Amino acid sequence: MTSSQNVRVSANGHELFVYDVMVNHKHIWDANTVPADTPVTYFDFEGTVELDLTAPGLSDQVTIASVLPTSCGIIPVIEDGHVRFTITQPGQYTVVYNNNVNKATHIFANAPETDVPSPDDPNVYYIGPGEWTMDAITLTDGQTLYLSGGAVLHSVVSVSNAKNVRICGRGMIDGSDYPAWNQPGAYARVPIDLNHAKDVTVEGISIVNSNCWNFNSFASQRVNINNVKIISGRQNGDGFTFQSCTDHLVTNSFARTWDDSLVVKNYSSSSKGITFRGVQIWTDLAQSMEIGYETDKGMTLDPEISDVTFEDITVLYNFHKPVISIHNSDDAFVHDVVYRNITVENAFMQGDNGSNKELIEMSLQKSGWSTVRDEYGTIDNILIDGLNVMNTADGKVPASRFAGQSDEYRITNVTMKNITVLGEKISDLKAMKASVNDFCDGITVE
Repeated sequence: MTSSQNVRVSANGHELFVYDVMVNHKHIWDANTVPADTPVTYFDFEGTVELDLTAPGLSDQVTIASVLPTSCGIIPVIEDGHVRFTITQPGQYTVVYNNNVNKATHIFANAPETDVPSPDDPNVYYIGPGEWTMDAITLTDGQTLYLSGGAVLHSVVSVSNAKNVRICGRGMIDGSDYPAWNQPGAYARVPIDLNHAKDVTVEGISIVNSNCWNFNSFASQRVNINNVKIISGRQNGDGFTFQSCTDHLVTNSFARTWDDSLVVKNYSSSSKGITFRGVQIWTDLAQSMEIGYETDKGMTLDPEISDVTFEDITVLYNFHKPVISIHNSDDAFVHDVVYRNITVENAFMQGDNGSNKELIEMSLQKSGWSTVRDEYGTIDNILIDGLNVMNTADGKVPASRFAGQSDEYRITNVTMKNITVLGEKISDLKAMKASVNDFCDGITVE
């Protein structure tokens, strides 16, 4: 492998290897779209790191640069095409040049590793530095997959009907060997695929260039995901997507996707106890925080999606459909969902979304993904507490929509408070440009 020719990065004077990974700047659905690329690098550190970036692959010399998230408070120094800044805290940082997201550079600055497994442990798959192509790796009870820093693994990892499994390290799972799943002769190759798994920990790794979904969990219990980074530019490139799961926690992670970023659905039984906390999102296509559309694909009795929390979420860019969405297109009871301290740096709902440009959308409606056709569901007890939209495409407040279906199938008790858009406090539905139909009750802004 060779380091990117688009961007060069050094940390405290040490040149870093920079990967060019697939992204997609189209905000329209195109089954045959060809992704672009963007630079990514990573390292572990403690103390202080001075970063120096140059972008020889850009058509224009860098004269303006910003470091995201804005909350990090970093103002870089730009001099003779160099972008320099200092970091003191681990985290995910993104550098945007000349106010153009093309070739934006993602920097994953990790804390030093702890509890590194032994390569001599018979229960450990230990993948050292280098580029590796392997058949699918299936982990069973008590096993660990370790991807060391500098490892690039072309494979998929499956945890099916297994428990007490760990996936960790600093390396990458890279799906670029596989054609997009919808191309002739191809099929979906999910980089991390949990199926009826229990007590799984995933930490530190990156997932890039997937040919479909990136991190899938189906009917699994007690899954803890920390500091996992996803960048995806191909069709149906959903980020963290959980179906009919319980007790899942995602923390301190990153998802840049060409489809929904954070997703909860029902594919068999109900979903409960799903938390996303401290996650950065960049959504090039579709929704950033999505519940649905499939809420009862398993056609079970009395399905529910409940106790779901999105907390301390930063949406760097939302380029397509709603930022916050609950699309109950089957017959589930969706309730007790909390969105707390959500920052949207750029709400740019554009592309082929038609009229679906909402900031928030909650609806009971059939769709192309519906399985249950003879009934609708309900939505109840939703809290949005702390939503700050910093920038929009047209400099105006984006609309929101709440649409129940009938007197029987309603949306009820949605409380929105501490809402700020473009620096202005929003205190009523009119100011929020919220459309509320006759089959909703208790939709309020405080």
